[in-house]
Amino acid sequence: MKNQIQTPYAPHLRVALKLPTISTKHKEDKHMYYIYLAGLLLSCITYNLQAQEREWDASVYQPCDRACLVAHMDRYTDAILTKDRSKLPLSLDTRFTENTAQLEIGEGYLWRGAIKATGFKFHIADPLNGQTAIGTVFNIEDRPALVSIRLKIERGQILEIEHMVGRDVAPEAMELLQTPVSLLTSDVPAAERSPREIMVAAANAYFAALTGDDGKIAPFHEDCVRHENGYRTVNNDKPGRAAPSPAIPPPDSMFGKLSVMTCEEQVSTRIFSGIKKIWPRRILIVDEQKGVVAAFPLFIHDGTRRPVETVGLSASPGPNRMAMLLNMVTMESFAIRNGKIMHVEAFPFVTFPYGLGNGWTPGSGR
Repeated sequence: MKNQIQTPYAPHLRVALKLPTISTKHKEDKHMYYIYLAGLLLSCITYNLQAQEREWDASVYQPCDRACLVAHMDRYTDAILTKDRSKLPLSLDTRFTENTAQLEIGEGYLWRGAIKATGFKFHIADPLNGQTAIGTVFNIEDRPALVSIRLKIERGQILEIEHMVGRDVAPEAMELLQTPVSLLTSDVPAAERSPREIMVAAANAYFAALTGDDGKIAPFHEDCVRHENGYRTVNNDKPGRAAPSPAIPPPDSMFGKLSVMTCEEQVSTRIFSGIKKIWPRRILIVDEQKGVVAAFPLFIHDGTRRPVETVGLSASPGPNRMAMLLNMVTMESFAIRNGKIMHVEAFPFVTFPYGLGNGWTPGSGR
């Protein structure tokens, strides 16, 4: 029987389908038999998939509310911490990026690094869009890292996974990265919640104000506070870190003056004129229960400035001085109360060369 055809699947198929054992001395017959077996195998797979379909039962397809979405996120972060993704409800075509690069699940900082959770974490969840995100601090290889994770859930499966990881965290930034501000974690009473459309419009107006060089474009509350990579950059009682840097600027310096301004005043100085555009803005998650909107914008800096001079600052970069030449993504979380932006939490800042996109929007980046 030395000429009997053997393949990894042949014995199983012969038993399952009651096929006879076939022997041949001719190479052409062997090839035809392999093709025959492959066709049978494909038929079995197709039949098996069809057999899994059931008659319609609406009770099986329950909507995923906020608690359901948060549970999906917690299960996902547990999988990262334990390095066990076997119980994740992944789809056949789940798409995954980390710092805009498309990867296979199991690759990247979070899946391959030694990670420990900390007490800084806030959830944002949107049952209408089936999306959820967290902003958190992980210790990766015993170093703090700013992390945002976004999931898209559909019919109980994870369709999209987006990681942003920033590992350049100075010790001075950790002061405000112990516990999230209550505006990001507290429920808004139902009677006081802003309409969904207003929340989206407010987030959009924030980006329009930055590129329009006018703080009045956005609905800033007078007590609005912005945190960037953990630093409080506006509305400080005394000069603070107006830019994400450990150094406290001198009171009479440009950054010292910026750090004590309100959100509206700071934007109206036109200091952000080096941002060519913020697009796409990807305002993806509206958490009506928490009064928080999460956006995943792409900041594009093409090395030019708008032809405007700064206002109210003794030092001015001027319209002809070259601006930054880079692109950046982040997660911006807006706490909105009564239609006003009360708090902005922005992290991590992931920068990369000008011209590259966000990993999700074809053609983005310039």
